[in-house]
Amino acid sequence: MTKEQGEVRYEVQDRIAVITLSRPGKRNSLTQAMFDQLSEVVASLEGETGIRAAVVRGEEEAGFCAGDDLAELIRIESAGIRAFLARAQGIFTRMEALPVPIIATVKGHALGGGLELALSCDIIIASEEAMLGLPETNLGIIPGLGGMIRLPRRVGLGRAREMVFSGRILNASEARAIGLVEAVYPEDQLFEKALEWARLIASKSRSSIALAKSVLNRGMDASLEAGLAMEREAFAYCFSLPDAKEGISAFLEKRKPVFEE
Repeated sequence: MTKEQGEVRYEVQDRIAVITLSRPGKRNSLTQAMFDQLSEVVASLEGETGIRAAVVRGEEEAGFCAGDDLAELIRIESAGIRAFLARAQGIFTRMEALPVPIIATVKGHALGGGLELALSCDIIIASEEAMLGLPETNLGIIPGLGGMIRLPRRVGLGRAREMVFSGRILNASEARAIGLVEAVYPEDQLFEKALEWARLIASKSRSSIALAKSVLNRGMDASLEAGLAMEREAFAYCFSLPDAKEGISAFLEKRKPVFEE
């Protein structure tokens, strides 16, 4: 599937899905229509077995995502806000559950819902000029699209408290220091660096990457004993698949493995 129109574009390059937020006049701020389009993209990825990794980025001149469109948000009646949040949270959770790793490529601002979108991805990389934060308390509200839950899992409870309570926006260096982003690159290299990460992941066995992602995500909520059991069962299943035999044989034979497509 290639979707070149709309405010959420989607294309595939060499087994890598590239998802682009394209609302440049509004710094890619999220509307309900964009959530509908993002849901369609996620549905495509859920049914696509040929994809090995995904990259999420913002339209080049508009940064990553400045958050929810507040002019639209304020028009939602109080009775409808739970339904809106449940739908948006559900889309981000479906993204998080995809079997392929997703790399968020943050250029410019990733604020509020924009950062919450990035937090639903597996890896966040940022440009040197990027700014990231959850400033909702400055508006008299709180993060509502998963940031309150995913942020402390990424940076720890204390750091998350500081960010949420203060509403402070971090620069890329600060975000890297606390583990919010995995790497920082010059702005003109950012997208190519994201593709390098994606190509590296795409070169691995799809089954082993999918199982690793599942255990890492589910293990965060599990006891040590339950987590070890998950790991054990996933390893045993992975070991029974052809890719495991191919990978081990290739290592012993000093050649590059050829994993199943």
